[in-house]
Amino acid sequence: MIAFVTKDDLDGYKHVADSVGNDDKWPQFVSEAQLFDVKPWLGDELLNEISQQFSGSPSAVSDENLKLLNGGTYTYNSKTYMFQGLKASIIYYAFARFTNRTPYNYTAAGIVSKQSDFSDPVSDKVIQRLETEANLMGEAVRDEVVLFLNRNSEDYPLWNKDCRSPQRRVTFTPMGD
Repeated sequence: MIAFVTKDDLDGYKHVADSVGNDDKWPQFVSEAQLFDVKPWLGDELLNEISQQFSGSPSAVSDENLKLLNGGTYTYNSKTYMFQGLKASIIYYAFARFTNRTPYNYTAAGIVSKQSDFSDPVSDKVIQRLETEANLMGEAVRDEVVLFLNRNSEDYPLWNKDCRSPQRRVTFTPMGD
């Protein structure tokens, strides 16, 4: 699946060091976030439409889907509302995956954690807290997007208005440390 957000998009939300490893890994986390975190509530049809439009030139994305992706303001019942957009939700979900998995490298000799004299690894508890925080932010943005889609369903015929936001994720925080 085409990644809807880039490492440059991430930089507008979170600071992550520029490195070959981070730049190479980011698209994987975005694709996973789109497939495993977004698809269950956005639905196959609407996600597929955006993906097909996105895979063409940037001008191929409809105005409605650009608004859905980028967020902005909209009017509903004579009131103006703001929402962050689908990209923001994807960024937070992908960042949660990135946070949880980047300390580890998969090698022929097994899974390793890079350590050096110049840095100290953070504890699993801190990583879990950061991942949970990013997931909760992704879910908050998701709720804004679902509300936007429900209020503007006539502009999004592939949106399943009966779709409900999934329950909050249950996370387990390691004890100690």
